[in-house]
Amino acid sequence: MGYRKKAAVLLAATAVLVTACSAKDSAGPKESASASTGPSEKVDPFRLPNPVELTTFKSVTPGAKLPEGDTAESNQYSRYIKDKANITVKLLWYASGQDYSQKLNLAVASNDLPDVMVVDEGTFLNLADAGQLEDLTKVFEKYASPLTKELYASTNNKALEKATYKGKLMAIPNISVQADAMSFLWVRKDWLDKLGLQPPKTVDDVTAIAKAFVERDPDGNGKADTIGLTGYDKSFDNGGKASFHNFKGLFEAYNAYPTNWVKDSSGQVGYGSIQPETKQALGKLRDLYTSGLLDKEFAIRKDGNQTVVGGKAGLFFGPWWATGVIADTFTNDPKADLMPYLIQDSKGQKNNLMVPVSNKFIVVKKGVKNPEAAVVYANNFIAAQRKVDPDALKLDFTIDGTYWPIGYATYDYADAVERKSDMLKKAMSGQMKPEELTPEMKDMFDKAMRDKANPRKDVKDWKGYWGYTVPAELLKTNYNKVYSEYTAVTKTMERKWANLQKLETETFFKIVMGEQPLDSFDKFVSDWKAQGGDEITKEVREEISKASSK
Repeated sequence: MGYRKKAAVLLAATAVLVTACSAKDSAGPKESASASTGPSEKVDPFRLPNPVELTTFKSVTPGAKLPEGDTAESNQYSRYIKDKANITVKLLWYASGQDYSQKLNLAVASNDLPDVMVVDEGTFLNLADAGQLEDLTKVFEKYASPLTKELYASTNNKALEKATYKGKLMAIPNISVQADAMSFLWVRKDWLDKLGLQPPKTVDDVTAIAKAFVERDPDGNGKADTIGLTGYDKSFDNGGKASFHNFKGLFEAYNAYPTNWVKDSSGQVGYGSIQPETKQALGKLRDLYTSGLLDKEFAIRKDGNQTVVGGKAGLFFGPWWATGVIADTFTNDPKADLMPYLIQDSKGQKNNLMVPVSNKFIVVKKGVKNPEAAVVYANNFIAAQRKVDPDALKLDFTIDGTYWPIGYATYDYADAVERKSDMLKKAMSGQMKPEELTPEMKDMFDKAMRDKANPRKDVKDWKGYWGYTVPAELLKTNYNKVYSEYTAVTKTMERKWANLQKLETETFFKIVMGEQPLDSFDKFVSDWKAQGGDEITKEVREEISKASSK
């Protein structure tokens, strides 16, 4: 559920989307003009008729390398955009991490903005509130390519709603892959089989399996050196995206969503970390730890993967794309076999805190002469990122994506993993001809067929497709989708959030490791409220109410 009002004007403008528009149909700049353009005027959604220069500044990955002779402003990505779109992007400045945030805040405060840039949700809302952004409603309708519109349609237009302010489209939002939210429990299936155990469904099953893995020598080396459930020093970072060795999947089995703003039992938006369900989940983790079933060293581990790859751990929570870690594991031990499972709550329901449909926004400064250039840029970037433009296959995508002229964000189908899974299944079963596949899917199909003929002979082939098989099928099961109600930053958060997060993290670790009693959670809740939490909660609710009334 979003917290800005659904914009009827925008939805009416974007409802007439190009139907049955395949990636192949949208592949190249020469193939199609925007379907929303009237018969009296046709535009090329991939190329402007006259050269346009835009200014920007951007955040780049610290230490990211470029080929010799290339720069942050002039590189393969900028050349691609110039050749394809007739757009040159002048980089005013770039920075990384906190330096970028500080410089950006100063630029916003002084209204010293570039023509176009990528910003987070909080900055987008601030700029929109201040009237500093160009309305993109008409140029998006006119210039967005069929593929671009198709991607947004996959979100049920929720992404465009996120970028809508007072009924106008004020940004071009990214589109997150929703599969990235799902936290799977990955289990050493070979150990399960050896010990005669059934796959897990509930938290109690997880406990029983972890106990067996710790006590019954599943690796057969005669030593008590195996680990049940893994963790690491950031296991309580529970954002929307699933990550390796955090406890998101276990919290969800208690209908708990720490670090997120969700509706509480009264229907009010509240902070997930202070809800009673979170206390229950911490109690279970505490039991696992004190029983020796949760890695005793999890709090000091920087990388939980070492215990899995080294063949010592039998259970870990992780994303659908964990195939790299799994491939490393069976490279070390060819008998190793890891399989993913979803853990349900006490009512038999599977819960999943979803990723925000959009969290990055291409914005255009109010008054820019050619605002359509931002849409044409986005069309080309999407065609390249999705690898539907044949010329994009000539790019070296190992070069860091933040060196794209305006920066980097993901633009994909919201259900991209499920779509690719279905396509791969059809191709492997003969329902679809290989030549009908996109270049990306053809490569995946070739890897799958080679692996099918010689299982695991080439680890690169296996990990290049397997995530789109068993894990992707689990994504198609019914589950309860939970959305964070607020993802921006309030005024009090700017001053007090860092200390509140520190209080939360320290308390959670101490409770789980037995350094504080479980009931110290209640004091944490009181302290959190008194030290700014109540004030922040009030602001969050006010922001949601204000946004919904626009």
